Amino acid sequence: MITLGIIGVVAALTMPALIANHKKTVVETRLKKFYSSINQAIKMAEIEYGDKEDWQVKDTDDFWDNYLSKHLNYINVEDSQSSSYNNKIVSFADGSAVIINIYYSSTWDETTNGGHFIFCPEAKHCKKPYTTENMEKDKGKRNFTFGFWPNETRSGFKYHQNKGVEPYKVWWNGDQETLYTDSTYGCNTSASSGKLYCAAVIQNNGWKIPKNYPIRF
Repeated sequence: MITLGIIGVVAALTMPALIANHKKTVVETRLKKFYSSINQAIKMAEIEYGDKEDWQVKDTDDFWDNYLSKHLNYINVEDSQSSSYNNKIVSFADGSAVIINIYYSSTWDETTNGGHFIFCPEAKHCKKPYTTENMEKDKGKRNFTFGFWPNETRSGFKYHQNKGVEPYKVWWNGDQETLYTDSTYGCNTSASSGKLYCAAVIQNNGWKIPKNYPIRF
């Protein structure tokens, strides 16, 4: 009985750590796979439509229907309205999903197209009502923000210029520490717009969640 009791205590102490480690592994594996597959789809679309910098994408529907859908392996796609935008929720066979929000912008001196990819390692977290409250509290743990702005020329978008779908790095100054500490977007900030850099933190660590990652799993 004493031996069984000891085993029970050890199991109770180690089980939370094992569960947390498993969750981290799932996040790491699916983030890396998503990054690879979405950018492979972009490259395949370029073969058909030319350089992504020259694409004239009107909105999410146009981007999905005419550029991405035929080149990406997925099991389901559905519409999800958010404010004035029509998003797509795309589900994958590994149990993950992504919310795609692409828009067209034209000013007197520049025309750009691009937007956000909100990746959820577990699809159910992308399929909750798409509200600010739901998405904000899950950032950096249950959803991760990526960006796609290949023809954006503003200096704040330099880490997205001429790129495919990349972890969100808008206005990043290139300092590894500010991926954590930036007061607006940093992975360790409590600002409402914060934690957008969390995917970049993991990418810069070889798609492994670092030991000093500020969000617990």
